[in-house]
Amino acid sequence: MLEVAKAMIAEGGSAGFTIRELGRRAKVSVTTIYATYGDKEGLIAAAIQDYYDGLPVARARQTTSLPGLLAATDLARDAILGNKPYARQYAELYFSGTLDARIYKVIQETATASAGQMPWLQKIMRDGDLIPGLELGYIVTLLANQRLMVLHDWAQGRVKDEDLSTATKMAFLIMMRGLTRGPTQARLEVELKKLLRTAGNGSSE
Repeated sequence: MLEVAKAMIAEGGSAGFTIRELGRRAKVSVTTIYATYGDKEGLIAAAIQDYYDGLPVARARQTTSLPGLLAATDLARDAILGNKPYARQYAELYFSGTLDARIYKVIQETATASAGQMPWLQKIMRDGDLIPGLELGYIVTLLANQRLMVLHDWAQGRVKDEDLSTATKMAFLIMMRGLTRGPTQARLEVELKKLLRTAGNGSSE
C-alpha cells in the first residue's frame, strides 16, 4: 500500500489521491486501508515517512561540524533530483492552504531530519553561541520552513537543478548568521564567503 501511495503522491500530490484508486492499484480492500491508516491523510503521512526512511540521507552519520553539515546538503539534493516528481509534490503539499496537520508535521520533520542540523544546533546552544532567548524548537521550525521554501522555488522552476544545493546552503548560512554570535557566527561568515566566491565564479555544485 505504501509503495502505491508513494507513486500516487509523485503523480499528483493529494489532489487526485483517492483511497478507492489506491485500493484498486494495490489490490487491497478499502476497508483494509482504512483499518490500517485511518484515512487518506494518515496514509499519505505514513507514505512520506516511509519514503524518507528508505533514502541514503536518512542513514547518513550526523555531525557537529559546519563543513560536514554543509556537505550533507548534497545528499539531500541527490535524493531530490533522484525523484523529481515526488520532490515537487512534497514541496507543493507543504505550502498547500488545506494541508492536514499530520502531513504538515511529517514533511517538516523529514525536512529537518534530512538536513541533519540537530546535533550542530545542540552544540552551538551548549557553547552559548545562539542569541539568548531563542528556543531550539523555534529555530528548527524556521530552518525547516526556509529549507522547504528553497525546495518550493526549485519545484516552481525558479532554482535550477545545478543550483539547488548552493541555494539551500546559502539560505541556511544567511539565516543562521543572524541567529548566532561569537565563534559560530565567525565560522558561518567564512563558509558564506566561500560559497559567495564559488557562486560569483559561476561554478555549480
